[in-house]
Amino acid sequence: MSSDPQYSSTLTATRNRAITTLSGVGRVERALWLLVGVGLLADLLTTYYGLQIGLTESNPVARTAIHRFGFAAMVGMKLGAVGVGVACRRLVTGRHALLVPAGLAVPWLAAALVNLSLYAVVT
Repeated sequence: MSSDPQYSSTLTATRNRAITTLSGVGRVERALWLLVGVGLLADLLTTYYGLQIGLTESNPVARTAIHRFGFAAMVGMKLGAVGVGVACRRLVTGRHALLVPAGLAVPWLAAALVNLSLYAVVT
């Protein structure tokens, strides 16, 4: 940490921007974005473990990216999808905005469940 006043003012400005951004987001949407994070981590972790025990990625784009660039490519693709979701969320208003985080969370959580079910078959 630093006692530099410039550092402190930058940190305060960043915190204030984050609070302002989140103040416009409802409780349900916040919960959905939390599920996006949970789904992202669950899918990444279960995919990583599955690859370690000999399973293969079923998504051909992800499989090629992992083969060429390693597992970090999978992380990059997921973060890129979140970035697109955040950008799209800014364009959508009202209750339809809930579709953006739901559209990310549901498939990733489902993929993690599929991965877990495959473990039961393999082990």
